[in-house]
Amino acid sequence: MKYDVSFIDLATLALHRRNEMEARINIFVTKCDQAVKDIVKLKMQAQNFVHQLNCEPSELKDRFLKCMKTLDEYTYLITDFNLSVGKLDETFSIDYPVHDSSISQTALTPSPTFNIIDMLSEPTPSTSMTCPNMCPLDKPKRTKVPKEEQSLIVFSSASCSSESVPAKNETTGKKEKETQCEFADGVKKINLNEVSSTFQMELHNLPAQTILQTEHVYPATIMNIDGASLWVITDSAEEVCRIMREVTDYYNKHHIEMSMEDVMSLTYCAYFDEETDCYYRSFFIRLTEEDEQYAEVFLVDTGEMRLCEEPRKYLQPLLPTFCVRPPYARCCHLAGVELISGEDKELKEKQEKFLSQYIGRQCSIEVDDNTSESLGVYVRLSENEILNEILIEHGFACSTESKSPQKMTAVSHGTPELRKLDSELDLALCPEYEDPVEAVTGYSYRDEADICKHYKGGPNKSCFKGSRCTKKHIVKHPDGWTLDRVEVTGKCAALPLPAPGTWLRVLVTCVCHFDHLYVQFIEEEPDEELPNFGVVLPPSNLKALVRDMNCPATRMAYKPLTMAPAHGELVAALYPPDDQWYRARVITTTRADQNVEVKYIDYGNEVWVREDSVRMLEPRHALLPAQAVRCALAGVGAKGHDSRQWAAAKQQLARMTQDRTLDAHVIARDYDEITVELFDEHGYSIAEQLAALDMVVLKDFVVLDDSNTLHKQVVP
Repeated sequence: MKYDVSFIDLATLALHRRNEMEARINIFVTKCDQAVKDIVKLKMQAQNFVHQLNCEPSELKDRFLKCMKTLDEYTYLITDFNLSVGKLDETFSIDYPVHDSSISQTALTPSPTFNIIDMLSEPTPSTSMTCPNMCPLDKPKRTKVPKEEQSLIVFSSASCSSESVPAKNETTGKKEKETQCEFADGVKKINLNEVSSTFQMELHNLPAQTILQTEHVYPATIMNIDGASLWVITDSAEEVCRIMREVTDYYNKHHIEMSMEDVMSLTYCAYFDEETDCYYRSFFIRLTEEDEQYAEVFLVDTGEMRLCEEPRKYLQPLLPTFCVRPPYARCCHLAGVELISGEDKELKEKQEKFLSQYIGRQCSIEVDDNTSESLGVYVRLSENEILNEILIEHGFACSTESKSPQKMTAVSHGTPELRKLDSELDLALCPEYEDPVEAVTGYSYRDEADICKHYKGGPNKSCFKGSRCTKKHIVKHPDGWTLDRVEVTGKCAALPLPAPGTWLRVLVTCVCHFDHLYVQFIEEEPDEELPNFGVVLPPSNLKALVRDMNCPATRMAYKPLTMAPAHGELVAALYPPDDQWYRARVITTTRADQNVEVKYIDYGNEVWVREDSVRMLEPRHALLPAQAVRCALAGVGAKGHDSRQWAAAKQQLARMTQDRTLDAHVIARDYDEITVELFDEHGYSIAEQLAALDMVVLKDFVVLDDSNTLHKQVVP
């Protein structure tokens, strides 16, 4: 009877397990269908990327990069999915019978599981810690866990689960490591104190050395010579000795016991030299390959290579206090010469012996090349001794260039900017032009193709083709100029000048001389009327003009100039101090440095700007009259002919009037200028205040009434 009950219990248990398996399979099938839908969705979105490139040229680059980035993310997701399914197929490729009891226990060892849902949800490339060489994992033997502690769901190693934590051995209670590749066997554990100390030592590095300027002479001391390289100090020798004494005093009192792990983690260190009984700031290179009892270090303040016999004893970590100053030793090579050595060992020994006598010698160096870590220099030992020439005279080197060391004593003419420009100028890189018009103006005329080259002039106004010729019959200028023209904005209305005797309020916008300035008339501005929808009206005042010229839509619509700006052309120029666009008139252009001098017609100031900071002025922005009016101070004269006194008077006038609202009394008016008296808010005359400061002299003046004048002669 007991036997039958056991049989019934086993059948019931199998039925329950089957029902549970079917329920889980249904859940899995549902998730698979959802995954299939998501993959189809990804395919549709990826195919839609091509249609997204049908856009404006300005948006093409951004859309292309965005689509490529999204497509890479899709590729990572699908690749992780395929890799995960492939690993599952490899793991369960053997189909064992259900009731086969001959299978060994090792064959039933649980295999690493993969959480496919986690991988599909990753928006970045896979961060799995699996070895890229597909090396098998050296898994420790798993211990038996009671059933009540077993988890129903086993997560992947990439997720936060129990498999992410190494298992513990019951006998030792220590965590066992997992080995992925053979090189991992050499990795040793270090405690937290060692990790923190290593981090601190690597965190503080020496700052970079300052760059020595070419064609400049610097006092120097030769510290070491190694073959064709020499190490010099251009700083004060006392400062180098001071920092060496500080390092020595500190480590004599605070010696740190070092382990081999600490030594191997060093970057910059302090090296103790027994011969000089001194510590040097050093750079740790490596341990010797034969045995790890020797360490190679480089002394950054003297340029020497040293072999440390007992690194644990003679090397110390360099404190951040001693990492403030950059290395003092600079690597140099002799410019203009090349050492003659080859494979002749005897000649090499003679060269080293000859150069070693200059170690510790005071000298001066001129930098010829500073583009690499090793500076090309000319070493002057005395007034008439140059080390580069001495090596050539003794047959240890040969000259490689025609540059004469006499340049060290020659005087360089011109400013540093001009000398740099001359050195960087390469005629081979200059563009070549066959057309002189294009070379001078930067513009290639277009009507040459429309002019008949067979027409030589005459009453018939035709060539030998007669009426069959479809081109223009125009006699070309002997110098090659044609009739091609480009229309530009060159005219802007001016404000009507007030009559003499008028009082008005003005705002001073620019002071150009001690007796001349630019002002804006202050008038009550009527309220702006909003135009009807779709109607675009030109700005009616300066405030609206500036707002319209600097709105985002107008900034994007500015067109670059098609040719070099002409003298007197009206353009939209960027004002560098506030990065705003204003109306300006071109005064001067220089094709050499592509700079343009412009005058802002609404303010009066003149500024040099880059050619790429000038744009074509929109026609609607040229309708408002120029707001800046040139004014001359009435009854003001210079004290003398000293330009410095004029500059001081101009500076004082700017302090008193710049960006201030004043009262103006019009004395006279000319073609484009008015003569005025200026009074501050307290009613004091600006001219009298300048005279009280002994900046100008006052002259008598009267109001010149021109109401009856009908004609004026303008003399250019």
